[in-house]
Amino acid sequence: MPFLSIEGIDGSGKSEQVKRLVEHLRSLGHSVLQTKEPDGGHLGSEIRAILTHSDRKLSPTEQLLLVSAARYGHVEKVIRPALENGEWVISDRFVDSTYAYQVAVSDVDLHQLFRSVTDVVVGTTLPDFTFILDLPLEVARTRRDQRRDGVNDPAEATRDFASIRNGLSEVAAKNPKRCHIINADQQPDEVARDIWRIVERIL
Repeated sequence: MPFLSIEGIDGSGKSEQVKRLVEHLRSLGHSVLQTKEPDGGHLGSEIRAILTHSDRKLSPTEQLLLVSAARYGHVEKVIRPALENGEWVISDRFVDSTYAYQVAVSDVDLHQLFRSVTDVVVGTTLPDFTFILDLPLEVARTRRDQRRDGVNDPAEATRDFASIRNGLSEVAAKNPKRCHIINADQQPDEVARDIWRIVERIL
């Protein structure tokens, strides 16, 4: 069954669009697994705690390896079994976030490490479609500041969102059949509409 991921910088509306897509698919009678990284899998919550609440600033290399460790269990124990069971899988972030948040922002060239680790951790289990929610940085900052649910990731304040956004654009350019850039600088209903027009191709 289809495996879809939704990517974007913080404030782009990923969680809202994942929720809407899952609900829409379920309303049509599809069995859908909704998941999230790095929370998915048996190591996910522990890795997230290290990444978001550690007193020590972790290097992009350390972050890449930690996230990949969580992803290994996520793929092996959650994503692959669901796909084999005939379920749709919708993930809030996947491997492209690692490229954008760790590789693209690093002063050290992590491209080879990223490719090698991803080959082991993910193999051929890549999304059929990836939706990259794109919007201007100033809009994302305003949205993050106005969020009512608060920010549970203190690292947001120090992230290089321009480099992260560029990293996601690189991913889309290198994977045009899989990745689709969605204009997130519009109302949630309009974003959901644009995503659904592409998802309909699978049905």
